[in-house]
Amino acid sequence: MNRRFQLPLFLGLLALCLICILASLLVGTETLSIAQAWAEWRSGAPRYETPTLNILLNQRLPRTLAALIAGAGLSLAGCAFQALLRNPLATPYTLGVASAGAFGAWAATVIGQGTGAMASILGFSFVQIAAFACASADVLVIFLLAARKRMSPSILLLTGVTLGMLANAGIMTMRYFARPDRLVMMDRWLMGGVDVLGYQPVITLYVGVTPCLFILLAQASQLDQLGFSREMAVGRGVKIRRLQAVTFLVGSAMIAVIVSKVGPIGFVGLIVPHAIRGLTGSRHRVLMPLSAVAGGGFLCFCDIIARKLFPGETPLGIVTSLLGAPFFLYLLTRRRFTGWEG
Repeated sequence: MNRRFQLPLFLGLLALCLICILASLLVGTETLSIAQAWAEWRSGAPRYETPTLNILLNQRLPRTLAALIAGAGLSLAGCAFQALLRNPLATPYTLGVASAGAFGAWAATVIGQGTGAMASILGFSFVQIAAFACASADVLVIFLLAARKRMSPSILLLTGVTLGMLANAGIMTMRYFARPDRLVMMDRWLMGGVDVLGYQPVITLYVGVTPCLFILLAQASQLDQLGFSREMAVGRGVKIRRLQAVTFLVGSAMIAVIVSKVGPIGFVGLIVPHAIRGLTGSRHRVLMPLSAVAGGGFLCFCDIIARKLFPGETPLGIVTSLLGAPFFLYLLTRRRFTGWEG
């Protein structure tokens, strides 16, 4: 991509993202007015006399921020995994990382039901720790296989799919042992959604995801070298195993935090990087930051659809799956697709 088009493209994506943010703040069961919210803000009236401002600040804004952070993290993780495995179908969802994190959260909820095990440890809840442990175990298996030079990216992808199926079997087992009240709650969580209450989930997402975003963005130049070939990357000083370890570990930590708060939301890490790659090419120093920006805006857009698709509210994971599944089938069936080079 010509460098003179990079800044206009970035500004255009940023403008679309801002439009999605604004729409996410205003669209819902009740359509809000910015003018009314501003008037209530300037009036200095008590909270119970400012309904529009209350809805905007206490419901819509946390939800929008959660969508932005989760979308950016899922998109960037998908972009990094695709580059590392040199496979366009590699995402946190297809590698089983999201499913493994969901299984950990499910297991922690079932084990902790009726006990004190749900207490936090150093600010991290038992559910978050379990989600991170299971996601890390999934990534560890893939990392150990990736360390074997003869293991092809396609085999690694199939390994991730298999581990994801195993995690789903574990989720079904946990559902069997769960109490009815927990079952309803966790089934709703398993569908994915950013309908968070208050700012505590947003703070957790920000603290857990933001450092991971910067660490992954710092690997962009090395991922560019790896995109040519493993041998060329090694010849140019790239430490492949270190790159694999950092990308897999940081990516799994980020996905575990996201899954523990908003559930397993699929296909974001597949759709967004491919859409941006079609505009920018595969230069990761451009592709990765643009994917993060577009991922946040895309998840806000999907959340708007989730609020209006059916009466009530549709789980966000259903909307992303409805959009992502046809795109995934397109990637699988297009004639030129034979791997990363396709």
